[in-house]
Amino acid sequence: MDPENDILEQDPIIGDDDEEEEEEDQMDIDEGKKENQEGSDDDENMNEDEEENEEEKDAKKDDDNDNNDDEGNDNKVKDKDNDNNQNITDENKDIEPLLNENKVITGGEEDKTSKPMDKLHHYYLTMLQSAKIASGYNIYPTAAIPIQSHVNALTMSKGLKYMFVGGSDGYIRKYDFLNTVQGKLSLTIIQKHSLAESINNAGILTGYWENEIPQYKKNIKIKNKTDYEPLVSPVYSLAVEDECMYMLSGLKNGGITMQGVRYMEGSIVHYFKEHTQVVNILKLNNNQDKFLSGSWDKRILEWDLNAGGVVSNEFQGNSSEVSSIEYRPLFSNVKIDDIVKNFEPANDDMDDEMGSLFGEDEDEDREEEVDLDDGQRQDKKKKEQDKNSDNNNKKLIEEISSTSLKIVYDESVLMTANLNGTVNIWDSRATLKPVASLQRGPGTPPWCMSATWDSYTGDKIYVGRRNACVEEYDLKMITSLPSNIMKLPSISGPVSCVKSLPNGKHILTASRDNIRLFDTTVQSGSNINSGKSNSPFLIVPGHHGGMISQLYVDPTCRYVVSTSGDRGWQGQSTDVVLIYDVDLQ
Repeated sequence: MDPENDILEQDPIIGDDDEEEEEEDQMDIDEGKKENQEGSDDDENMNEDEEENEEEKDAKKDDDNDNNDDEGNDNKVKDKDNDNNQNITDENKDIEPLLNENKVITGGEEDKTSKPMDKLHHYYLTMLQSAKIASGYNIYPTAAIPIQSHVNALTMSKGLKYMFVGGSDGYIRKYDFLNTVQGKLSLTIIQKHSLAESINNAGILTGYWENEIPQYKKNIKIKNKTDYEPLVSPVYSLAVEDECMYMLSGLKNGGITMQGVRYMEGSIVHYFKEHTQVVNILKLNNNQDKFLSGSWDKRILEWDLNAGGVVSNEFQGNSSEVSSIEYRPLFSNVKIDDIVKNFEPANDDMDDEMGSLFGEDEDEDREEEVDLDDGQRQDKKKKEQDKNSDNNNKKLIEEISSTSLKIVYDESVLMTANLNGTVNIWDSRATLKPVASLQRGPGTPPWCMSATWDSYTGDKIYVGRRNACVEEYDLKMITSLPSNIMKLPSISGPVSCVKSLPNGKHILTASRDNIRLFDTTVQSGSNINSGKSNSPFLIVPGHHGGMISQLYVDPTCRYVVSTSGDRGWQGQSTDVVLIYDVDLQ
């Protein structure tokens, strides 16, 4: 140990003793003053006491020096122990992140030291796993938001904090979703008159603003020479950043505005203009540095926000107005090259020129393995196994993002549906044309307003049709025709919205009359063994008499939100947004 450190450690000890001695001297002086007032006879006794105190002081100083030497030796031993402990800690630095992850995943007493965000992420993952193994769902409405307008768009912020809806009246409305579902505000008797009995809660509106179209200065209209009259567009699509830093909104003139939400609410901070007609689809990617836009001009564009909002990609070969865009779930068992082989004949010349889109070619791997000995082959095989294991663990952790608390999708593959009934599958790395197109079943009219992936595996696609049916496509089959057709009552009208649920067996189908919970594993008709009618669906109460524009299922499958609107095409609206609670069975 350094001498300077010894001095620094000894000074506080000596300083404490000096303070005690100064206090004793002060007490002696005070006592001396009192004795002087009483008389001068005690002066000699006081001098003798002071001499004795000085001798005691010298003895104490010697004892303190001896003690400090002993403490310095003890500190040297402690420093050696601390150095050894530091070396052990340095060796375990790589293990600490794994231990922290295990604390979050396994739970228990160690969760007390984990971050609140990690606990919430773990809760989301647990709820999602429970929803996946559920045999059924009980869905019932609990809250309603009456809006005197067609509601065409819906989006949610991180953790379901805020809900944003936009309608044909040109206004974007912001609601406190969490306090709404907790029943902080109740509906009035008049508002409850035409709603289901279970609906008691009202939406808590926290803000609203116009969906404004930017104009050149020469085209701006001034009302009464002082008031600015904005040009307002109906809201056809919305997408909000997780932390509500900004929002994207689609306009009728083909433009897309980026608006402030947390700061300068409703103000336009950027304007994207590439489409020529209504932008009715907006979808942010996982990292929220890019987004997709679909329009009535039949174009599908990918925008790069890091590059100032320029078009970084265009999916070419689309044949009609875009009605829906969906990224594929992570856990699909079907590779995109298998889809190409099954649904479209492969071009050998093209394959030779382009090579494989999914890693190195098998022939190259074989040539590399020829030059390796047995030990090197085993090492390579072990590394590949470790890499695959890491990828699997990464997928399990990232099924719900720990930062955005939203479902993570496979951005390399996406599906689009068009109004003319075509459904295309795209490889985002080769956008000159779709890799596969799904054909309509026999007698199916050319119309599709909604399509969705099977959220459990991503191996199936469900497409809502105009003739009151939902077609199921199994991508593992070697055919582009539907593998199953789920028929609804003919009076229900066109299927305007389809949404799959986490267990892979149930889907929500919305039509003009009702929302139905459809069991895809049950075939309609009579049960031969029991002789009883076997209905494949249940009616979800709440909605009746209008077209459903959006169905939202939160990542944990605890809530479902439905909006009613025609999305600018045709149909009637119930002018109400409904929020449903979901109970697992």
